[in-house]
Amino acid sequence: MKILSLEAKALIHATEDREKVMEALQFTLPFPIEYVSQIAKGQYGNSIEIITVKVTHARDLRAFLKHIATNLGKEWERLGREIEQRFSSGKFYIRFDKMKAYLGELSLGKGLQVELTVTSYPYNENKIKRELRKLFENVH
Repeated sequence: MKILSLEAKALIHATEDREKVMEALQFTLPFPIEYVSQIAKGQYGNSIEIITVKVTHARDLRAFLKHIATNLGKEWERLGREIEQRFSSGKFYIRFDKMKAYLGELSLGKGLQVELTVTSYPYNENKIKRELRKLFENVH
C-alpha cells in the first residue's frame, strides 16, 4: 500500500473568521501549506470560500500521519474500525472538528476534510483495507 497524496479542504462561511479557519487548517497539517482559494455561493446566496491544499511529498504525508496518530488518542483506533465507511475508490476520508483544531486539539468531527489517495500495485482494494487496518492498529 502506498499513500500517493493528500487533499485537505476547509470551507469558510461568511460568518466565520478566515484567519481562525486558516489557523485550524494549519494545525491539522503540521507542515507549511500552499493553498488554492475559490469562492462559491451557498444555498441562500451567501459567500463561501473553499480552501484546498494538495500534498504529494512523502515527507509531508508521513508528518501528517504521525501528527494525527500522536494527537487523536482513542479516535486514531476509531479510524481503523471505520475503514469500510471511510474508504471508497482509492480514497480514505477523514473529517476533523474545525473549532477544536483552532483551539489546538485534534478531534474527528466536521469542518475540515482530508482525503488520502491510497493505492497498491497491482491495485487491490481488499489489500489496501487490510494495510490501512494494520496502520491504525500499529502506529499509535
